Amino acid sequence: MKNCESLAYAIRERLADEGSRVLFAGRLSGSELELGRAVGEYFRTAPAAARADSPELFSLVEKAERAGISGEVRDFYRGLGAVPEPFTDIWACGFARDILRLGPDELYVDGGADDLFSSHRFARLTRGKYRGIIAFEPSPANYRVCLANSALFDSRLSLRREALSSRCGGLRFTERGPDSRSDQGGELTVEAVTLDAALAGAEPSLIKLHLEGGELDAVEGAAETIRRCAPRLAVCLHRDEDALRIPARLLELRPDYRFWLRHYSSSATETVLYAVAGA
Repeated sequence: MKNCESLAYAIRERLADEGSRVLFAGRLSGSELELGRAVGEYFRTAPAAARADSPELFSLVEKAERAGISGEVRDFYRGLGAVPEPFTDIWACGFARDILRLGPDELYVDGGADDLFSSHRFARLTRGKYRGIIAFEPSPANYRVCLANSALFDSRLSLRREALSSRCGGLRFTERGPDSRSDQGGELTVEAVTLDAALAGAEPSLIKLHLEGGELDAVEGAAETIRRCAPRLAVCLHRDEDALRIPARLLELRPDYRFWLRHYSSSATETVLYAVAGA
């Protein structure tokens, strides 16, 4: 097993642009102050395509930076240099159009569907021209919302009430609306499935994983699919250590992946890792 420094070097060599390298360093710093500085630099230097995808968020952060810091703030905002109104551009999260370049034959896996907003965004971005959507949502409450919203889709949507994990079977789970997650101390037991088992040989072109910390387990459960067909990936990084662990594992599975990092929030959350093979 490579040590952390050599892993970080290998991943940094596969990062496609300077904004990605800035966010990567901030995530690895272990310091909210340094992460805030990194996110601030990212917003100041992000490529035009990122600004075009999230104009409200960039405008909000720039306005807050001009206003400066006031009152007691935590280290993240001290590093950022501003205290913006909390805001997450959830509609853009996971769909960097200059990176993914969606086509008419996409099979989209929506891991952590919540209320199907990401699937709906995907369908709109492709203008309805796609092969299919497979959406996974284990939360009973969220799944009921998904069922209601499924009326917005046609028969190409497959909705599954399962968690994505590294193994099939029961999984302890905490239900907290959009923050629902696998949790050893959770009050519920939900059914979990590996993506390899669920897909049964199907070849997804794009996989989004927004699992509130369960992303690495889901990657492990999709290892054969990733090796076999190298889907494009949009993976949320909920823990700083995932900025190292998840791309390192992806490179073990597909050494030809190239990575981008994008940030979709005025807070320390919602950094997304994009992976594209052969880019």
